[in-house]
Amino acid sequence: MAHSKNDSLSILIACGGTGGHLFPGIAVGEILKSRGHRPTLLISEKKIDTLAASAHQGLQFEKMPFLAMPKPWSPKMPSFLMGVWRGLNRCKAIIKRDDTRVVLGMGGFTSFAPVLAGRQSKLRTIIHESNSIPGKANRFTSKFCDVVLLGFEDCAPFFSKETVTRVVGTPVRSALVKSAKECTDDPYAFFGLDRSRKTLLVVGGSQGAKGINNVVAHTLSELDALGLQILHITGPGDYQEARDSYQNKPIALHSHVAAFCHRMDLAYRVADVALARSGASTLAELAYFGVPSILVPYPFAADDHQTKNAAIYERAGAGILLTETILSPSKLAETVGEFLSNDAKRHMMGNNAKAIAHTDAAERIADIIEEEATKQSAL
Repeated sequence: MAHSKNDSLSILIACGGTGGHLFPGIAVGEILKSRGHRPTLLISEKKIDTLAASAHQGLQFEKMPFLAMPKPWSPKMPSFLMGVWRGLNRCKAIIKRDDTRVVLGMGGFTSFAPVLAGRQSKLRTIIHESNSIPGKANRFTSKFCDVVLLGFEDCAPFFSKETVTRVVGTPVRSALVKSAKECTDDPYAFFGLDRSRKTLLVVGGSQGAKGINNVVAHTLSELDALGLQILHITGPGDYQEARDSYQNKPIALHSHVAAFCHRMDLAYRVADVALARSGASTLAELAYFGVPSILVPYPFAADDHQTKNAAIYERAGAGILLTETILSPSKLAETVGEFLSNDAKRHMMGNNAKAIAHTDAAERIADIIEEEATKQSAL
């Protein structure tokens, strides 16, 4: 019997390990659940995964002891292979228990065993690659997939010509989407900022960005002279040092410094310009909220994919790419000053960012899952 959109489907979503896989997976899971389906989200045993699961109690989560893939001749390889074998069997048991119809991997090494289990169970299998250059894990896992979903069109040539690819964007965290649509809180009051000043948002992702934090700390006097204010999300590792830098400078710079920010929707709303890394999830959020950006790629990202991510945004007129090697205090002050002194250009870049946003990425992924389930039913 052919599947219809009104049928309740059991879907397995592998999304653990990093926030860049986890939060988009949760966003897709929530869309599927709202449509009456039964998603099960496979997560790792990391703290970030446990915290996220506790905040989304309406979804079903299963923890898996995922291990990062070591180098081929590493002494850790036997343990890794044993973990894959156990994970494969565990996934097959979940598939059988829940009568799973489709397996979706949100990327990374944590998706391999679930996708392979789906393929061996003769299910439709999908993987999502959020970056402009796919990681080694996704390139390998794609060989067992019916469809590869992409955050950027530029990524398609990295897969074989036989691979079916579809550009859907990267889902933005569901909490941000909900707040952006419903929240009436005053972001200036929330952060204790001055609404008469332009705001520079500094954010390095969930783990922070030491290179960015250090340059900002050495540019405070120059930034103060521009008359702006700073909302600085440092990450946990650099918080104390960054806070001390602000407190020890004999300046009147308005600022709010925090290790974490649980209201990034308000942070994006208050930002006139953002100084950020160029991971796929960060870029998706900047585009969703229409924030023009100064993008500083993480220099040690695999295959330097963050540089290519940032180049796509620069090409679209949504941001400016600055490598960490040239991000000096003078360069930062000059670039921020140019942004804040040209309202027309800044607004244009914000609109360009919104123009390349995939605001319905989670919905489109859910649509494709339902389409693949239809194909599965026809077999």
